[in-house]
Amino acid sequence: MNVFLRLSFLVVTFILLSACAAYYPPPSSKLEIVSTVALPKTLSETSGLFCEANQLYSLNDSGNAPAVFKLSPDGAVINESKLSLTNVDWEAISADGTYFYIADVGNNKGSREVVSIYKVKRDNLNDIQTLRLKYSGNTPSSNRAYAHDFDAEAMVKTDDALLLFSKSWRSGITRVYKVNAEENEQTLNAFAQIKNLPGVVTGADFDKTRNLFVLTGYKSDPFGNFSTFIAQASSNFDVVNVWPLKSFKQVEGICVDEVGDYWFSEEATEGREATLSKAVLQ
Repeated sequence: MNVFLRLSFLVVTFILLSACAAYYPPPSSKLEIVSTVALPKTLSETSGLFCEANQLYSLNDSGNAPAVFKLSPDGAVINESKLSLTNVDWEAISADGTYFYIADVGNNKGSREVVSIYKVKRDNLNDIQTLRLKYSGNTPSSNRAYAHDFDAEAMVKTDDALLLFSKSWRSGITRVYKVNAEENEQTLNAFAQIKNLPGVVTGADFDKTRNLFVLTGYKSDPFGNFSTFIAQASSNFDVVNVWPLKSFKQVEGICVDEVGDYWFSEEATEGREATLSKAVLQ
């Protein structure tokens, strides 16, 4: 795609998102960012985040090695595990006690008919099951790059479900899909929607301490300007709180630790390093 066409698509997307998703409900509590550290250059394209105990896991998106990084809270890489997979466009990571779930679901241009979630055994990283997913209603030949709703960058494994959240460029309405973690081939139909978010969703987790989903994402324009946010949604997917992240740009992942604090990762952009931040609710 030439630069002019891509710019046109981005301008249209920015206008649509500005019109459809500009409402910030007054937050019921204060979200304070208590730390921000630079991530190493090996994670400059961090695209997902998962919290567990006193450590975090992240990965990079398209064009990078198929690797999972274990991080300390200060952003240092403790371990890098390379998997026998291809990183087409990895965008999210979640886990339970037995498996990592790696979402190869990035589809900004709308050209992918089939995306994948990899179910990786945690005690044997060579034991991998591939969940091949199609979206009901998706016709790649009809999609316009950066102006369709069949993209995703956010996923969470809860106690009883594996959920995928759309990155809805066209409508600004996030679709929520339930993935069957035992079925290798499946077509997804959205079972819920999240409205009134101020941008596209790029990361998600479930906050067990408050029984809420926590989301992050942004609204952007073709000139590198970002309006980034963290939001909470109820278990029924109603928006509860939205907090602007005024000094951040391309935030890609979010997770909730065992005490209910929020961690989020930011991909490197022009003039800005990739970062890992911690936020607490007051």
